Amino acid sequence: MQVSGEITLTDISLSTMWSMNYQNMTEFIRDAREFGFTHLELNTSLTPGKLNELRAIEGVEVSSVHAPCPNTLTSDGSRASSLSLSSLNEDERQEAVNFTKSTIDLASELKARVVILHAGWVDANPEMEKELRNLHERGLAESDEFQDLKCKLTNIRGFMACPHIDAVKESLLELAGYARARKVQLALENRVNSYEIPNIDEMLDILEEFQPEVVGYWHDVGHAEIQARPGFTPHDEWLMALEERLIGTHLHDVRGIRDHFAPGLGEQNWDLIAESLPKNALRVCEIGEWNDSEDAHKAVAFLQSKGIV
Repeated sequence: MQVSGEITLTDISLSTMWSMNYQNMTEFIRDAREFGFTHLELNTSLTPGKLNELRAIEGVEVSSVHAPCPNTLTSDGSRASSLSLSSLNEDERQEAVNFTKSTIDLASELKARVVILHAGWVDANPEMEKELRNLHERGLAESDEFQDLKCKLTNIRGFMACPHIDAVKESLLELAGYARARKVQLALENRVNSYEIPNIDEMLDILEEFQPEVVGYWHDVGHAEIQARPGFTPHDEWLMALEERLIGTHLHDVRGIRDHFAPGLGEQNWDLIAESLPKNALRVCEIGEWNDSEDAHKAVAFLQSKGIV
């Protein structure tokens, strides 16, 4: 593996989410290059073994790393990705910070520009969100049952969010200094579930605490679209409100309220994405491993046809 050079508008990364299809990382790199990808994003799907395989391959360039990477075991034997930077349990929050620092170290070593972070969640019942989506998929978004459940979920989340936001800020305060010293930017990602942190107002509030060159925004197009469809924040509002803080994007398609389809296979408004992305934003395809190889192969050409790459 070689360290990354300057990223340009014509560069496009493939998340190692797609590598879950492969036993051999040499074959994954061969296909990524054949598909037209110029860089990789190292994802939380990577085990230490697969990461070591990648690092032994010549000429691999890394644009970004998604924390925690690699996704090793925590002190209680769960996966590091289960930890929350917004946890009200101080031991868990600090362990999440420590795993993120290890990811920052990896990014710095590989000269990757950005480490992407999930902030965490409010301790609300996720079954409520599943039921809301179930009603939406059944065409009942205008029903009283849907509207009542959405209102209840929003109120519970709002009531519980404040201490979690404070915990995120505390985590980021420690991580920002650590990342700055290693010449790595942090990017806080918008999330797919309404009980996750941050919503758009919280994102603006959190980012106001930090300098743009240290902590910015990572726009996941699928997450934004899925949150918009049941009537939460409209997709374009994320892009308009956070354009000046936007560092990069995860590109994937959406069908209904399911995401991570290869670009071009769903209902995503790609014209909106093309019009709204800053030219210097990193572009990363985050394609679910269950997509057909042929569809993943077409992703770069599709994004080029839309003027996104």
